[in-house]
Amino acid sequence: MWFVIPAILTQVFIFITLILIFRSILTKNVVSATKHIDELNQEYTKREEEADKKLVEATKKAQEIIAKATDEAQIKKAEAIKKLEEAKQEMLKEARGQADTIVQQADKTREALIGEVEERIAKEAIAKASELIQYALPEELKLVAHSQWINDLIENGFENIGKVKIVEGVKEIKVVTAFPLKESDRAKILKKVNELLGADMDLKEELDPKIMAGIVVEIGSLVLDGSLRNKILEQTTALDAAEKGAGGQ
Repeated sequence: MWFVIPAILTQVFIFITLILIFRSILTKNVVSATKHIDELNQEYTKREEEADKKLVEATKKAQEIIAKATDEAQIKKAEAIKKLEEAKQEMLKEARGQADTIVQQADKTREALIGEVEERIAKEAIAKASELIQYALPEELKLVAHSQWINDLIENGFENIGKVKIVEGVKEIKVVTAFPLKESDRAKILKKVNELLGADMDLKEELDPKIMAGIVVEIGSLVLDGSLRNKILEQTTALDAAEKGAGGQ
């Protein structure tokens, strides 16, 4: 029996020793594992800090990019607004110029219309006045004036004929008179014109009481108006010009 007890004790000792060994190994492994976990935790924390730092940097950079883009957008917006304003002003300027041109054209058109109306009224007034004078003047007075103006025209009114080139083929002188020409006057007119033109013309006579007195000589496109009606027209035109000149001053 005494031999059994030491064997049991030995076994217990061995068992306890194994337990201690296992415990030491286990403790060592636990410490190693804990240390590894701590290292992992530190590494994770470090990476998390780095990630947070990078996130902060990325956020900051993004904000800088956004701020820069916003500034550039504002600058471009301001430039676009400026260009639009310049284009607007240019269009307004062009529109004003066109409006001024239209107004000027309208004024010119109005003045031209007024001038045409005044001219037509003046011609109608002169025609009416000539008609009244035609009926108001005695025939004897008109005949005296007629003869006088014919003589003046023959003596002084034909001088410019020699300076005019008559169209080739014109062989006729047309004379419009208020009264029939005397044979002597007809001969004088024909001789004077032929001498000045160096040609041999025929004379065609036409009566027109509306000219009241005097004659109108037509040679091709050349017209010499020595009628009382034309004298009235010339005097009226001269008076109108004088009145307009006085009004302008």
